[in-house]
Amino acid sequence: MMTTLARSLAILLALSATSARLHAQFGPQEPQGHGPKLAAPTSFPAPGTFPTTESVTLLAEPGATTHYTWDGSAPTSKSPVYDPLQVLFIAGIYEGNHGLKAGYTLRAVAMKEGNTNSDVATFQYTIDRRDRNTYVSEEILPGVRMTRDSDNDKMFLVQGRDKNVLIDSGLGRGELKAYLAQYEGGKPLEVIFTHNHGDHIGQADQFATDSVEHIGEADRPGLERLLKQRNIPDAVIAQHVVSAHDGDKVDMGDRSLVIYDAPGHTKGSIVIFDEKNGYLFTGDSYGSNSPTIPDALWMQGSQTPVDTYLSMIVTSRPKFAGKVKYLMTGHNDHPLTGEKYLDNLQTAIQQLMDKGDGALVPSYRPAGLQQVVVGDRLNDPDWVAVNVNHDHYLPAPADDIAGLVGITVTGATLSPQFDPNVKEYTASAPAGAKTVHVTIAPTSTRSSALTANGKDILAAKTIDVPAKGTVVIEVKSPNGSKSASYTVAFGGAAATAKPAKASR
Repeated sequence: MMTTLARSLAILLALSATSARLHAQFGPQEPQGHGPKLAAPTSFPAPGTFPTTESVTLLAEPGATTHYTWDGSAPTSKSPVYDPLQVLFIAGIYEGNHGLKAGYTLRAVAMKEGNTNSDVATFQYTIDRRDRNTYVSEEILPGVRMTRDSDNDKMFLVQGRDKNVLIDSGLGRGELKAYLAQYEGGKPLEVIFTHNHGDHIGQADQFATDSVEHIGEADRPGLERLLKQRNIPDAVIAQHVVSAHDGDKVDMGDRSLVIYDAPGHTKGSIVIFDEKNGYLFTGDSYGSNSPTIPDALWMQGSQTPVDTYLSMIVTSRPKFAGKVKYLMTGHNDHPLTGEKYLDNLQTAIQQLMDKGDGALVPSYRPAGLQQVVVGDRLNDPDWVAVNVNHDHYLPAPADDIAGLVGITVTGATLSPQFDPNVKEYTASAPAGAKTVHVTIAPTSTRSSALTANGKDILAAKTIDVPAKGTVVIEVKSPNGSKSASYTVAFGGAAATAKPAKASR
């Protein structure tokens, strides 16, 4: 018979063995330092269930190195090191069109010389992917229903008194038209595509026969190709696909949607503004800023310098400035409030012009690219990131940039539309005006000189000129080595549009 002492010793030995096994499985497996113990790493987003492929950011104390594992084992100093400039992706999985549920166990420990290792943190994530042929939707604003496909692409059904408008059609494989019919109240439907990428026009064929489909003129060929591939007859395409132009309106009875050109992400990208309610639908034209993926404005495919994109922002924003209450992008889960995001976007592009490569950091997605970032994606709902094509994003080295991104004449419109590469313009002054007010936006805020008709306007960036006169604008690069000249002739004075010289 085992004595009480023997039983106690056996229990202690068993507990010790169990503790050793638990430490081997769940605790750091190397000698500990003698300094202060590090806090355990945390993760962003917090553990939980997500509908599509997601990414995880690990956060640790400054100066600490984070080691992690995916197999449930305790991370050690030999485990992979987390790169704080990147994210860890957890994938959604399909079996054919059927979405599967996948679980992920991420474990992490923080280490730093002179400190005691942190406790091991464990983060459980689940990706519960929807079937490819299913949709979910919700009314996110009065008269605006956001629908998501299985890839979480966003479509917006805007409901009007006399007709409804669908903005983009996602990439799903289900019966989107039939799904949306339950919310349309039997009213006619028109479709507006923000651009021609597959995750925005992917189900356009379902609406082509019965609905008018609007798309920016430069992106129309891409939409036509998709419709032809889906066996939509040429006659139907010719009748129902309409090229959208800046200023076009779709009247819905109690509200109207105004289309504005916003080239950059694609040549034919547009944005749509609900004037009455202050809702701006932007697709990918201004990018998206989902913090967890994380998302960005994708400009890496463009071979056009981004001063042209900055010019588009500078010249188009006044059309709805101060009127935007909510902004809906193609990939954000929720509307963005107000215009702070657009302010940050403009700041980001301006930083590229002002700092060049000095503004760039590694891109989270896709890895290997570079981007400019404004704001903290972990805490700022209006943060912005823009991916760039490093070989083409600048019109010249940052110190050599001499150009403008905007000329605005109060009460008048330039002809042709402003373009940094066009140097000469005409404009008709308002009837009865003796002078016209001209506002100038240099490409670089570091420009060393800016004059109008010989007058220094570097600080003011504005000038009043005779209504039947001509204004000649001269701008110099930050280092003073390059210059460019722009001319605006008023009251019928002739000016011929010419492309900028290569030395710009």
